[in-house]
Amino acid sequence: KIHYILELLDFNNPDIDNLDLDDFYKDKLREFFKLNLDFKNAKIYKEYEFTYTEGNKEKTGVIDLILEYDDSINIIDYKLKNIDDEEYIKQLNGYREFIESKTKKNISLYLYSIIDNKLIEI
Repeated sequence: KIHYILELLDFNNPDIDNLDLDDFYKDKLREFFKLNLDFKNAKIYKEYEFTYTEGNKEKTGVIDLILEYDDSINIIDYKLKNIDDEEYIKQLNGYREFIESKTKKNISLYLYSIIDNKLIEI
C-alpha cells in the first residue's frame, strides 16, 4: 500500500496529513520523507518502465524511483522489509546498466526498506 502511495504522492509537497490512511501508513510515509533525499533539486521519475536489448536478450524492468540531478542520478528500489537479498543487488545493477546506456552521469543505487525505514547504498 505504501509503495502504491509513493507512486502517487507529490514528493515536493507530500500532504500526508490529509491522506485517508491509518496512522501506521502515515508514520511510514513521514519516515520516508525524513530521509536525506533531495527532491527539490531533482527531476523525479516514478515507476519508470524500460526495455532494452543486451546481446540477444530483451530485458525489461520498472524502476521505483529515479532522482536525476545536474551531474548524477540516484536509483531507489523500494522493498517491504528485507533489503539483504543478493537478487536485489543484481536487479539494481541491471537498472544501472540501462541508465548508463542513456547517460554519462554518475549513478548511485539504493535499496529502501519501507518497514524498517532503512536506506542503504549498493
